[in-house]
Amino acid sequence: MAGETMKLINKDADYAIKALVELAGRGGRTADVTGLAGPLGLPRPYLRKIMQALGRGGLVLSTRGKGGGFVLARPAAAIRLTDVIRVFQGPVKIHDCIFKARICPDVRTCPLRKTLDRLEAELVAGLEGVTVATLAAERSGRSAGRKRGGKP
Repeated sequence: MAGETMKLINKDADYAIKALVELAGRGGRTADVTGLAGPLGLPRPYLRKIMQALGRGGLVLSTRGKGGGFVLARPAAAIRLTDVIRVFQGPVKIHDCIFKARICPDVRTCPLRKTLDRLEAELVAGLEGVTVATLAAERSGRSAGRKRGGKP
């Protein structure tokens, strides 16, 4: 077990966030999987799967046929990081009681549970404050710095 890394955001959610930021940068224009796969450096079949999951999760809308593709289902400022994490990973949790379904004899007094519950609430609150718009603005700010010759 030592050496394993706990990941808050898995690979699928990470790529989904990047795809949403890319869509946000397109100003409401539809983007197909091929047009997104290039800038993201992802294989089309893998990205298609991610985009379909985002559609099922209500974060993107898709249209078929010529000129079809994906657009954000709501404004980038209304899509939170936690929304994406929930689509791919379920609820944001940093711990589960070792007793799972059984009633823990320490449920009211367990110091570890109280501490982890507090940290989890703080983490979720922080993630709720990060939106696709926030990330898109950060990305364009770094890009602008590079264009001017500044450091990223």
